[in-house]
Amino acid sequence: MHKVKYGLFYDNHTHMENPDVGKDFDPEHFTGEIKKCGVDYLAFHARCNTGMAYYNTKIGIKHPALKRDLFGELADCCKKKDIALVAYLNGGISTMESMDHIEWRTIKMPGDGVFWENNPFSITMCYNSPFRDHIIAMVKEIAQNYPVQGFFIDCVGAYPCVCPRCVKKMKELGMNWNNLAEVTEFTRQSALSYCSDIAKAVKEIIPDPMLYFNGPLFGTATEIDTFFDCECLPTAGWGYECLPTMAHFMRNIKPGTQILNMTGRFYDWGDFGGLRTADSLKFDLFYGAAHGMRPNVGGHFHPRGDKDQAVFDRIREVYQELQKYDKWTVDAVNPTDIAIVIPQDNIAFRANTPVRCAVRVLEELKMQFDIVFADYKKSWDQYKLLILPEGVQINENMEKRIREFIAKGGAFFACGKNAAEKFGKELGIEYLGDSGMDPVFFRMNGDYENGLDDMYLTLYANASNARLAGATGASRLVKPYYNTGWIGTHAIFYTPPQEETEMPFITTKDNCVWCAGDIFSGYAKRGALHLRNIIRNIIEKLVEKPLVKVGKLPSFARLILAEKDNCLNAHILSYVPEKRNNAFVVEDPIAVVNGKFSVLTAGRKVKAVSLAPAMTPVDFVTEGDYTTIDLPVFEGYAMVNIAFE
Repeated sequence: MHKVKYGLFYDNHTHMENPDVGKDFDPEHFTGEIKKCGVDYLAFHARCNTGMAYYNTKIGIKHPALKRDLFGELADCCKKKDIALVAYLNGGISTMESMDHIEWRTIKMPGDGVFWENNPFSITMCYNSPFRDHIIAMVKEIAQNYPVQGFFIDCVGAYPCVCPRCVKKMKELGMNWNNLAEVTEFTRQSALSYCSDIAKAVKEIIPDPMLYFNGPLFGTATEIDTFFDCECLPTAGWGYECLPTMAHFMRNIKPGTQILNMTGRFYDWGDFGGLRTADSLKFDLFYGAAHGMRPNVGGHFHPRGDKDQAVFDRIREVYQELQKYDKWTVDAVNPTDIAIVIPQDNIAFRANTPVRCAVRVLEELKMQFDIVFADYKKSWDQYKLLILPEGVQINENMEKRIREFIAKGGAFFACGKNAAEKFGKELGIEYLGDSGMDPVFFRMNGDYENGLDDMYLTLYANASNARLAGATGASRLVKPYYNTGWIGTHAIFYTPPQEETEMPFITTKDNCVWCAGDIFSGYAKRGALHLRNIIRNIIEKLVEKPLVKVGKLPSFARLILAEKDNCLNAHILSYVPEKRNNAFVVEDPIAVVNGKFSVLTAGRKVKAVSLAPAMTPVDFVTEGDYTTIDLPVFEGYAMVNIAFE
């Protein structure tokens, strides 16, 4: 299977009404330009989400305006120039094919959207219809007739369907076809079966294919995928908190599997006229490279074949900068000592506010961490601390693994109701229900008050009530004079704190700490630094020797450690996505002056510290278990190479 260094991904969703498809396309020029960028991998549409094909198909619907074999000509040029070509097929939605075969469409449940919504997902397809065999036949047709390395199958989602075929199968399985959750689960199982059938068909023709199924099934199709592509378009709906969340867990799903980091050159999906700045793209791609993800820029291919030279120039500029660091980033491994724990992957996880905020807080504190799923086989032995944010559902396997981790002496920091209900014995508490207070205040004292102001502080989120049952309380919840709300005649809005209650706020038992408040949700809501300071204080108590200690770096700077060839490389990114009205924009790199940080180097003798790629010597001093590094002034991105003897 091809190992990707630099990729490009093209959306080519074209309605049948377009009269100019392929009119000006020059595959020699196109592949020549991407080759100049250093690109060795290209994903390009053989069949798009409108159901149009761009090759000489005998099975699908070739676009009526296309007078040539566009995909075939491109495939020949890619082969000639050693560019690995992966064929894109949309595997879950179609427009034109479903007009000829309305019986292939999903029949939606009441309230589950309507068919005339103005977006590509208004018409989804049933995996138990002949659509399954239709897509598999197209996949086989392409694999047999064109020099492709594999397939990117998009939009494989669990679209609930209650068509006669699905209802019949659900009845046979004893599933309730009137229950949305059960229908969705049935569709998920159908989608996985569909993916397996596609993979089997591909492997009969291509022995070691590149194969990836994109969409809400990600994480449950991992045994079928042969590579991963993290589609994260930060300016097009995903947001800038998505990639950090995905990066910290994708590397743990199937270690050794290559991961691509797909960002977008545009500002919005379906946006042909957007071209983000070089620094905006560098932020995404340097961040991904620090996590072992290979760069992959997505763009919209103009159906006429317009050259859009500015796009090639921008990608070349960015990729040439990234290529200077390949010797340190390719095949590097990220050392970590903390893990955020989640039961399993699903579409809700990727937008989970407490989890995203936990990622954000740990990055601001420069902690080195993973997100791990209890349902994956990876060992947790490398971690010193597990963190369970509030609101995370706890399944049986997750409960078992966390208990085993604690029993071995591992530290555990958990928040909120779910943790209190499941791990009361380990945490030394008895859950008594909701605190009943709105707003929630607290007063810090004891082990975790370092850096906090001596006053009643606000949580900006809900809190639980518990009784101490073996734990000690480091601080207590504080009740307001009255709760917010409408009392019939007027609103209660101004709600000052009154006095401390008997309800604990932070509790400690051995290596386990519980926060009664939904502290990550509170930080996500208001960004109150006293909440982050509490989290920092707890982690400092539970992790005696973290991999990184910060002397002086701005909180927005991201620091990611990676190890390769007896060297530790510290990737530091200094960019800030700035909110401008309704949009977040990265425009300029930010200078870091007098930066300083320390890395745990216990038991290893540091030979040299340098700033890549020029390998300029950097001042450092080793004292005890840590090596402290004084950074020269830099803008945007720096990579510090710590070489050991």
